Amino acid sequence: MTEQNLTAVEALAAFARRHTDDRAVQALVDAATLELAGRTVVRPDQHAVPRRFVLRRRTDISGISGTGDVADGVLWPDGTAAVRWRGEHPSAVHWDRGQASVELIHGHQGATEIVWLDQDDDEPAAAPAPTVNPAAASLRLRRVVDHALNKPVPCPKCRRTTTCGCMADRTEGRIDAVLAALAPWLVDGQAA
Repeated sequence: MTEQNLTAVEALAAFARRHTDDRAVQALVDAATLELAGRTVVRPDQHAVPRRFVLRRRTDISGISGTGDVADGVLWPDGTAAVRWRGEHPSAVHWDRGQASVELIHGHQGATEIVWLDQDDDEPAAAPAPTVNPAAASLRLRRVVDHALNKPVPCPKCRRTTTCGCMADRTEGRIDAVLAALAPWLVDGQAA
């Protein structure tokens, strides 16, 4: 294959391979994919599952879809989303930028919210046994905290987990989410 026939991603990878190892090249390509396409690269060896959700509408601003659970959706492991509308005239749409696009386009400033039917696949693991390698426990603990920091936190005023107009501070909810994630890791106030 000549350089003229390379895709932009292949050209980026080929250039990077001249200066670094394959692992760093793959990380660069994955970061570029996330930044440019808004999706995560999911490898065959990764355990990642789709998450189901419904769009629950409290107020029908458009007067077309009604209120209640108006659509069913799936958030794919790569971060993209598919939505299938209910009703007499159903349709389906795919969003490359996933949850952010669904909330922006269909959220109607909080009139519609995403309600998750499945739990995230990265739920905190049970506390590690004392014989566990401390470095491995540290990595797992970092993943648990990272997961907790990215969980949707309800607004203390309107209880929405999506963007709302209340301008309320969600810090307490975020702290509660982190503490709940850390609970299995703590024994009598000390890290396990």
